[in-house]
Amino acid sequence: MDLSQIVVTGGGIVLIALTLWFFFGKRSKSSPAAKEGLYACPMHPWITSNDPGADCSVCGMKLVKQ
Repeated sequence: MDLSQIVVTGGGIVLIALTLWFFFGKRSKSSPAAKEGLYACPMHPWITSNDPGADCSVCGMKLVKQ
């Protein structure tokens, strides 16, 4: 193998490793706000937040506790 093949192979391995780390790497521990409850938009239930004062990003309505 010449130098260019080694560099391309190494770069590919690094890209694969970074992609795996990005998707499966550090997981945040549940915050204290998560214990308070989950809030969702009445019209768009897939829009959720742990923040009781949050608004829906689609329609702007206040989120309500589930």
